[in-house]
Amino acid sequence: MNKSPEEYFKEQNFDVEKPNKADGLSSAEKAFMDKYVGVDGQTVISKLGLNSSTPHPEAAADLHKEMEAETPLDDMLRDSPELLMVGFFIGGQEFTIPAVAVQEVIRNEPVAKLPSAPEFVAGVINLRGRVTPLIHLRDVLEVASPRKGEDKFIIVCRRKGIQIGMIIERVHTMYKKLQADIDWSIEAHIGANVDFISGLLKVRDQLVGIVSVDKVIASILK
Repeated sequence: MNKSPEEYFKEQNFDVEKPNKADGLSSAEKAFMDKYVGVDGQTVISKLGLNSSTPHPEAAADLHKEMEAETPLDDMLRDSPELLMVGFFIGGQEFTIPAVAVQEVIRNEPVAKLPSAPEFVAGVINLRGRVTPLIHLRDVLEVASPRKGEDKFIIVCRRKGIQIGMIIERVHTMYKKLQADIDWSIEAHIGANVDFISGLLKVRDQLVGIVSVDKVIASILK
């Protein structure tokens, strides 16, 4: 493609849904806050300027059903004849994320820390009115590199009722690929945690891991 990832995402109108005061947190957002913040959640939420009211039980139940019914992203990718992927680097190693799951790419920014969260959870930010956990993707993928301070960008994704930001080193390019260019068998050694890799993208003479956004989100909500 001729456009850079930054140019592509600036041109998109993602129509990001903002919660109103009556909505409060989605069930996925509340589950995240309950798990990692607990009784101190109100303090963190207040610092971020977010609404912490709990959704009506029936609405939360409906939303939970919608989350469960949402077609798994990996299944969607396998059924699509052509895929648009965002290529990026962590510690000198390239990975990709399906563009269909990406809302935007932003610069890294300060976060509200969550003391009880695992090390790979950097903290949370208020991004357009939504609770947005930030994830150190290099830690999730177990990419061996001492250069965490060089992770300067965030790929923002929204799936399963929650918006998350994956902290990366830098965005590389956009790939438009056919199914013939994808290897969904991940037995090949790619030097990363294959638990969060759904497939391999053939780029020239290399195989580039496709990050499973749904599995990353499941890892912070389970």
